Amino acid sequence: MRILSWNCQGLGSPWTGQNLRKLVREQAPTVCFLMETCLDTEGFNTLYGDFAFQNKIIVKYPDGGGGLAFLWKDDIKLEVVNYTVNHVLAKVTEEDGVVWFMTGFYGWPETQQKFKSWKLLEHLKTFVEEPWLCFGDFNAILHSSKKQSTRQPQTAQIDAFQEAFDSCQLEDIGYKGYPFTWTNKRPSDANTRMRLDRAVATKGWIDNFPISNVVHLLPHASDHIPITIHVQKFRRQNRRADRGFKFEESWLLWDDYEA
Repeated sequence: MRILSWNCQGLGSPWTGQNLRKLVREQAPTVCFLMETCLDTEGFNTLYGDFAFQNKIIVKYPDGGGGLAFLWKDDIKLEVVNYTVNHVLAKVTEEDGVVWFMTGFYGWPETQQKFKSWKLLEHLKTFVEEPWLCFGDFNAILHSSKKQSTRQPQTAQIDAFQEAFDSCQLEDIGYKGYPFTWTNKRPSDANTRMRLDRAVATKGWIDNFPISNVVHLLPHASDHIPITIHVQKFRRQNRRADRGFKFEESWLLWDDYEA
């Protein structure tokens, strides 16, 4: 199973739409989680109703901002448990009967509202049993090294984020690729880059899917880069090479993208 997660920052733009179609075509995700879509169900169906996903949940803020789209194919047995404008929680049943939970998560971007993200995460924990995978744009960093800026990160926010993960028994499952997933696109000393997008999981999920991996893709029409989570239990023989990119290429393309 391959999961695509991307804060696309508005799917009404033709340029963003072209990039999304390219991503879906190249990555062939089974599940696609999109954030800040700015589209309601009607708008999404008008622009992307031809996508090869048989199932979807579309959530949108009443004021026109934000919005989530959670799409999945019939290839997997998935049941949506609950959702809000900041998350979609689903239960997955594997062919061998193994049951696990996945959450597409979008954290509050405003500093004074971030505590709501951690309260929501802890609340979701009450609905799930191990194993649990959670991915998306958390709008927070776990370590000062995950921010490149002349402005220092807020230690209290980092500590609160880590405490929420500890409370939910979630741990970062790492990544391949460029170390930052968001940039403010400003030049020189005004530029800030952070790793806001990630995938985390409980030990039970990691034990069940030990060779799963997260890849930071190339930038596409947003100040967030897309990420993919390749869910794997064991290594297949003669499998095709992972769709991804070389680390050195990502550095060059990101810099070109901002120029």
